[in-house]
Amino acid sequence: MAMALTLAVFAITLPFVRAQSRALGANAGRLDAEQVARYAQRAIDHDLRVASADVGQPLLVHAGPMAVSFNANLLAADSTDPGALDVQSGADSTLTEAWRVAQAGTLPLTARTYPTADFPGVDGGLSRNETISYFLRPDTVSGRSDVYVLYRQVNARDSVQIVRGIHVPDDSAFFSYFRETGGALAQVPAAELPMFWDSTAIAQVRAVGVRSSGFFRNRQENTDVIRTVNWRVRLANRGAAGGAACVEAPANPSNVLAQAVSGANAPYAIRVRWTASASDDVATGGVSHYVVRTRPASDSVWWPVATVPATGVTTYQYEHHMPTLLGSVRYGVQAVSCGMLASGIVLSAQAPTLP
Repeated sequence: MAMALTLAVFAITLPFVRAQSRALGANAGRLDAEQVARYAQRAIDHDLRVASADVGQPLLVHAGPMAVSFNANLLAADSTDPGALDVQSGADSTLTEAWRVAQAGTLPLTARTYPTADFPGVDGGLSRNETISYFLRPDTVSGRSDVYVLYRQVNARDSVQIVRGIHVPDDSAFFSYFRETGGALAQVPAAELPMFWDSTAIAQVRAVGVRSSGFFRNRQENTDVIRTVNWRVRLANRGAAGGAACVEAPANPSNVLAQAVSGANAPYAIRVRWTASASDDVATGGVSHYVVRTRPASDSVWWPVATVPATGVTTYQYEHHMPTLLGSVRYGVQAVSCGMLASGIVLSAQAPTLP
């Protein structure tokens, strides 16, 4: 009788235990797949949300269906770079400064070499915006052609694996791009991808979409679990106007004149005057600001000394007090659009020699 009762209890409870075990395995698979998807999405969002560029430097470098490259000031070696997102004491300059021409290399998943110029920062030295690349390669361990590994690369450094188990169907893409059309964001057609830093089309991008799908193989049930996170990152530092003025280099300013300030301050202040760019229209935001630069008359390297906001007036001026350069100097002014595209540098006549 006892054995019969025991067998009856097992017969009743065993299907329940098996059902609970299967449910637990399925839930674990769903959680694992979702964690993979969200980890990838959050890593990209963390970096892309603070993308930035100095004058003449592209914000987006490469926009492709399976790779994106952009500039951002993410890491500093010390506290002398207040614009950096994080500080890592003693970090190498290849992780904290702009990608140099001397170390130029091929952008991930492309045949294009970057950079083609060394980009100066606001202090006259090298820009501190590193080039960050996120890209996907097939996950050969999975045995499937639609499962990938997400990698991250800084400048020309070796890439680092972020997460594996990313599912991208053959007819889909991981990254998508959006530009402003008629006051709304419209997706860039796949046929127009990839785009690169030297095209006006990439300057129109206002947001980057991420379709992150985590993949989990439930071997107990012999089923695949896929969980998807759709996300869109607005490029906060891209010009907000979104019109054609933001994606075209503005016209040059003109009539740049540099003179020593008369009176008690002479010759320890130089007044720089210039006529506004023809693109300086407040309604379209064609010019965001002007950059005033200086250099020794015998040198070709410009040092920025001031940024003057565009206000739509006809004539601008800036007084450079106590210039640090001595001897004969030159001044130059360039207009910068809301999309961070710059005009040429218009030179002044040679300024008075400073003692």
